[in-house]
Amino acid sequence: MFTVSKFIRKYSFQIVLLIGALIYYSFFANKNLVTFDEGYFVHAAERISLGEVPYKDFSLQYGPIYFYLLAILYKIFGAFILTGRYLNLIFCLFIIGSIFYLLNLLKITSKKIIILVFLSVISFGFPLINIPNIMWPTVLITILLIISSILFLQTKNTRYLFLLGVLIALLFSLKQNFAIVYLIFYNLALFIKERKNIKVLFKELFILNLTWGILTFAWVYYFFLKDNLKGFIDYINFSRNFIASYAFSYPPITNIFKPFGFFKLIPYYLPIVVLIMTLILGIKKKKDWRIILFSLSSSLGFFVSIYPQSDLLHVFPFFGLVLVSLILLFYKDKIFKYIMVFVLLCISIGFYLTFFQNIYENHYLKDNSVVSLQRAKGILVEEPQAKTIELIGEFLNENTSGNDYVLFYPYHPLFYFIFERKNPSKDPTYYVRAWRFYDDDKIISEIKQKKTKYIIAYGPYDFDTKLSDFIIKQKRISSFGSVVIFEIQY
Repeated sequence: MFTVSKFIRKYSFQIVLLIGALIYYSFFANKNLVTFDEGYFVHAAERISLGEVPYKDFSLQYGPIYFYLLAILYKIFGAFILTGRYLNLIFCLFIIGSIFYLLNLLKITSKKIIILVFLSVISFGFPLINIPNIMWPTVLITILLIISSILFLQTKNTRYLFLLGVLIALLFSLKQNFAIVYLIFYNLALFIKERKNIKVLFKELFILNLTWGILTFAWVYYFFLKDNLKGFIDYINFSRNFIASYAFSYPPITNIFKPFGFFKLIPYYLPIVVLIMTLILGIKKKKDWRIILFSLSSSLGFFVSIYPQSDLLHVFPFFGLVLVSLILLFYKDKIFKYIMVFVLLCISIGFYLTFFQNIYENHYLKDNSVVSLQRAKGILVEEPQAKTIELIGEFLNENTSGNDYVLFYPYHPLFYFIFERKNPSKDPTYYVRAWRFYDDDKIISEIKQKKTKYIIAYGPYDFDTKLSDFIIKQKRISSFGSVVIFEIQY
């Protein structure tokens, strides 16, 4: 009979590691404020919590589910920066837990392997992207898809096939590019496994695709097809224009001859090597099919996440899974001692990037100044940023109220959240055209319609755009540091 005490005794080692991860992750949960990326998520979630509808009342480039989850948490625990940070932390702990469950499925009990896998995940985990974002739930669902497919193919229990469909539907409500890739991948996996039994294959494909299809249609109908067809067209056009605006690039292999070039190339070229090895081993049937499934899925996740933007922030989320794939592929082989040394090198790179590199224009070790705002309570930032936020807050408190519209230019939606001021536009950012749905004329019209009194520019603001020209023509009333405040003349 299953009991909690038996579970704790059996998995005490993994539980200790999870507690260690919680302690380690907690150090980073209150570090830094990211005005753009973090702002995008918290600002959208707050608008939902205030009753606004995404795709109609404001623009949104992702599926809705993550933002509604964050909005619900704001209602329960309060609209604080730390609310979103701890949601992200919980997703990352579940990623570790699901990896441990997968190792248990594979009957891997070696503490050496478990620790190596654990370090591979946490070294490129939460601290590198500690803000609310959509990638960590995507990574978690990727692992759950792998587990569900393994359980189904081992047991033929239909409930796991339904779960597979539900998880793909969740991906469609998060990031559609991942959903499409994994939809094709798992349909192909079923086809390969059941191609000799057409009747069974048809039944399984029908259940899988009907499940995700119904669930996905439900939210698409609610947000778009019912009464917002224009919003649907805008959403599709935005996605197409966003991809077209970025020229995909990959670090050239010749960078290996530059100082530290080898180490800089590892995060980009190891996934290619792992994918090639996985395909070769899979075709030759020399490895457990479950490990091949995990490795292929992890590699696919990596390459989807770096297209079209291949900067390191898009490399981090799936790179830990790529390292785990490398471990699982060779942990029984004689060459594993060399693989282990290489994996430890990669783990060291992850920890080095965490503590000593400039992530999101900040260093965690330099975040030691308190932010004196209720919604940012407990957050530590570098002293110059804390001073800037304090001065902006003083101006807003003296000249505006909570119901006033203020435009923060060019891309700082976090300020709407922490200063508790309203955004006059449907868009959260206003400079790079690929990052927003609407053109400058629309945004200027919204500013005037809402009788917006102030525009606060943080950083560069003089661009060759209509909105920038409009801002520069207004009355400049204050400036400090990188901040310039304009009063709109009507």
